[in-house]
Amino acid sequence: MSGSNGPDQGAEIVLAERRVAYRLQRSARRRTVVLTLHPERGLVVYAPLRLSQRSLEGILHEKSRWILDKTEQLEQERRRRNPVECAPGNLLPWQGGWYPLAVEANGRQRELGLAGGVLWLGLPPRSLARLEAAGLRGPALREEVVAGYRDAARALLTERTAHYAPRLGVRPASLRIKGQQRRWGSASAKGAVNFNWRLILAPPTVLDYVVVHELCHLLELNHSPRFWSQVAAQLPDYRVRQAWLRQHGPDLYEL
Repeated sequence: MSGSNGPDQGAEIVLAERRVAYRLQRSARRRTVVLTLHPERGLVVYAPLRLSQRSLEGILHEKSRWILDKTEQLEQERRRRNPVECAPGNLLPWQGGWYPLAVEANGRQRELGLAGGVLWLGLPPRSLARLEAAGLRGPALREEVVAGYRDAARALLTERTAHYAPRLGVRPASLRIKGQQRRWGSASAKGAVNFNWRLILAPPTVLDYVVVHELCHLLELNHSPRFWSQVAAQLPDYRVRQAWLRQHGPDLYEL
C-alpha cells in the first residue's frame, strides 16, 4: 500500500490578514504535522492522510507567527538574490503594469511618469550627466527612480485622500509618505495618516483601497464590523482590491 496520496497539492490560507500559499503533502504513515520553508517551493506542509482540513488549518493558525516570520525572511532573501535592476530598457512597475524605463533631460526637475507605454524619468541636465558618467545604472540611478516614485506617490495619494476624506467626514491632520517594509499604510488617533510609496506601483483601484482603509481608521481605530461597513460603503468591491494586494503586494517590494 502506498504511504502517500500522491503529489503535493497547492493550497492557501489567510493568516493575520495575509494570504499564504503552501504545498500540502499527505502521508498515511505520518502521525504529526511538519512545516518546512523551501527556497523554491515556499511553505510545505506534511500532514497525516486522515487529518481533516479544519484541524490542519487550526494548526497553521497556531503557528501563524512562525509561518509569517519565516515567509518574510524567505521573500527578503529572494529579493536580495533577484533584485529588479534599474537601467534604461529594463521593465519597472508602475500602477499595476511593467514598462521599459527611459531616462532623459527635462531641463526643470526630476519627474517620473508613463507616456506612450514607456516609464519616463526626466532629470535636470546636471543630474543626468552625473548618472551618464556612471553608465546610467546602479545605486545612483535607483535613488533617482525611487525618488521619482515617491514624488508621484505623494501627489497621487494627496489627491485621492482629498477625494475620499470629505465623503467619510474626516480631515487628516497630516499625510506622510514612507518606505515601510511590511505596511501599506497606517493611521493614528491624532489624525495622522501614513502611506507606503510603493502604492504607486499597484493598480489605482488598490491604491484607493488603502486610502479608504486608512481614512476609515480615523473613524474606527480597529477592524470591527463597523469599520468594514465604512470601507464597504465607499468601495463595495473592497475584498477584490484587498485580495490583489495580499497576492501581489510582496512582488512590489522587489524594487
